[in-house]
This record gives sequence, C-alpha cells and structure tokens, in this order.
Amino acid sequence: MSVIRTEREVAMMSNPAANDAVAEPASESFIAAELEAYNHAFQELELSWRWDARTFHELLQVAADRDFVGAYVERNQAHLLRVYEKSFLRDLVLSAKDRHQRQS
Repeated sequence: MSVIRTEREVAMMSNPAANDAVAEPASESFIAAELEAYNHAFQELELSWRWDARTFHELLQVAADRDFVGAYVERNQAHLLRVYEKSFLRDLVLSAKDRHQRQS
C-alpha cells in the first residue's frame, strides 16, 4: 500500500524546524519514493525535468514555504514564469504526482 504525503509532511520529516513539533528525518527510501513520484509526474507532463536526491535535498533547504516545485521553477526554469503562474505549475505537477502515488 502506497502512502501519499503532502509536500509539507515531507518537509516536516526532513526539517524539524518546519514545525514546532520534533519530526523524524526522512529516510532515503522515502525520499527515493518521492523522487520516483515527482519524476514520473514530470515525464507524464512531458517536462524535461529530472530530480535526483541532491536536488531534492537542496529544495528542502531553499523552499521556505515548502513549495518544492515552485522553488525549482524559480531557480531552474524561471522562463516559464513569463507564461505560467507558479501555483499553476505546482498544482499541475502535484496532481500528476498524487495520481501516480494512488496508482502505485
């Protein structure tokens, strides 16, 4: 059975400062599952993006509001923000990611 987690839950597992309560660090297997889901979403949406563990850990550090997709777009795909709202891109990716996790 697959566990679907929000970006906030992932952040709380990886960064205790993201919440007042102490959170456990994200395991490498959990991060691998998240990366697989994100990368599947990118492929489904025909985006040429590919995240690895290093990219994900960097996003955990820089995404102050835990908007990993938004932080990635701002840092690496800023040209897309001329045409699309950051929230639109985030919601599109998260929808595909969640769909993949439900089917897994």
